Amino acid sequence: MVTKIVEVIALILDNLKKDYTLEEVNKLLDSNKYDSQTISAAFSLLFDKVLSSKVSKSEKNKINKETFRVLSLEEIDLIGLDNYNYILSLVNLGLIESNDIEFILEHAANLEGRVLSKDDINWIVFLSLIDLNAGLLPGSRVLLYSSDTIN
Repeated sequence: MVTKIVEVIALILDNLKKDYTLEEVNKLLDSNKYDSQTISAAFSLLFDKVLSSKVSKSEKNKINKETFRVLSLEEIDLIGLDNYNYILSLVNLGLIESNDIEFILEHAANLEGRVLSKDDINWIVFLSLIDLNAGLLPGSRVLLYSSDTIN
C-alpha cells in the first residue's frame, strides 16, 4: 500500500501541474482503480507536507535556494537508468529534493548486489514525506494510532 500511496501522490501532483482541478484528479484516481484508503492517505500526506513546508518557511524566513543534483555515470549505473528517470520525474513534481536523492544513492550503495527497485524508491520517498523531525501539525495523520477513531 505504501508504494501505491507514492504513485498516487505523483499522479496528483502531475495532474495538478497540468491545471486539472481537484475534482478532475479525484475522478481520474477513481478511474485508475485506486482504493479510497490509498487516495485518502495520499491527499493527507500531501496536505501535511505542503502545510509543514509553509510553516517551516514562515518560521525561518530564509531564502530557499533551489539546487539540482546531477548524478555521475557511476551513480546512474548504480541505480539504473529507469530508476534515474523515475527519480527525475519525482524531482520535477517537487516530491523529492537533493537530500532525498543522496539518501537513495546511499541506500543503493548498501544493497550489495541487489538491484534497487521502484518500490525501494517509493519507500524512501514515503519516509521523506513523514519527516518526524519536522514540526508535525495538530491532527496530522502521522500522529494517529491504529486504534484511534476519527469522529
